[in-house]
Amino acid sequence: MEFYKQVLKAMQENKVYATATVVKTEGNTPRKPGAKMVVFADGSIEGSVGGGIVEKQAAADCLKAMRSGETMLKTYSAISQEVADKGMVCGNNMTIFIEPAQRMPYLYLCGCGHVAQAVLPLAKAMGYYVVAIDARDISGYEEVLRPADELHILESFDQIGQLDFVPGSAFIACSFSHKTDGDILNVILGKEPSYVGMLGGKPKIRALFTKLKENGYPEETLMQIHAPIGLDIGGEKPAEIAVSIMAEVLAAKNGGSCRTMRDILHDSIFPL
Repeated sequence: MEFYKQVLKAMQENKVYATATVVKTEGNTPRKPGAKMVVFADGSIEGSVGGGIVEKQAAADCLKAMRSGETMLKTYSAISQEVADKGMVCGNNMTIFIEPAQRMPYLYLCGCGHVAQAVLPLAKAMGYYVVAIDARDISGYEEVLRPADELHILESFDQIGQLDFVPGSAFIACSFSHKTDGDILNVILGKEPSYVGMLGGKPKIRALFTKLKENGYPEETLMQIHAPIGLDIGGEKPAEIAVSIMAEVLAAKNGGSCRTMRDILHDSIFPL
């Protein structure tokens, strides 16, 4: 019963999760068909498909399914490697159906400076799979970047096109120079992004947009880039800028208007 309560709660809160259901067993297994568990984006689990190595592998595959958005039907051995090495293997398999409720949203931080470091924990708290990318020595920043799901250190941002990007992802260009942000935009605009934002002021934006237009990108594509990135909340500290950025990223993802709730509901409340 607790399994269904947690799934219902996750649905109501629009959380990312995947369910795992045992559909077939062979031999002596810890759980039988019908056993279920739900795995959330942070790796927490409710329910069980038997514990041990099978549950650990199934939970890892649930996280993969959240990232890909695809269902899986996988067969796991319920026998430990130690027992298998002794040749004591006879059946003991469990077939489990894994179904993600929705795909985990991806956010690519292209640059790992102070603003990106402030964005990272916010994005993780909001259920994003965060990929951090840089082309500089990150010595001294390893700990603050540890929450990233993936960290890629390139020799230069010229190599960013060699990475595999998930279509429909959000991208933030926040590297260390105008040129590298231009290299980043030149690649990610062709990767079917759901959101592209870039740090920078008017001179930088005009210069980069002019270059991108010369590279063949039409003006309507350039108009989709959120630059300068973020909402106007009046803050200048990295943490404040990060809040404004993630508010805009979420508004783009959820179809929000970026208006205040007071303005949205004002006419339905007043006059009293």
